[in-house]
Amino acid sequence: MAHDHEHQACGCGCGGHGAPEAASRDWATAPETEVVCPCLGLSKAHILAAIQAGAFTLPLLKVMTGAGRGRDCARLHPQGSSCEADLAALLRLFARPPAGWPQGGCGH
Repeated sequence: MAHDHEHQACGCGCGGHGAPEAASRDWATAPETEVVCPCLGLSKAHILAAIQAGAFTLPLLKVMTGAGRGRDCARLHPQGSSCEADLAALLRLFARPPAGWPQGGCGH
């Protein structure tokens, strides 16, 4: 996948930073009340609502919800890391890009 921007701590969320972390749980079977973003207290239902409203890439989801952008991720998340892997897993399960969107593109 080609990227036209630098990935050193850019926070773009496009997946060009190397191997992604594993999601903290199986989001296909998790209840909608399950917290995805401990920093903001966002549940699976909050994330799914953003996906249904049009968030189909990680950057869009992060902007629309604020998830994965907190400064206390390592301290607040039970896995000691960002919720980005969980957001990406929810996108893989529930998001559909609009018709005509290039396959494999990172949205930049």
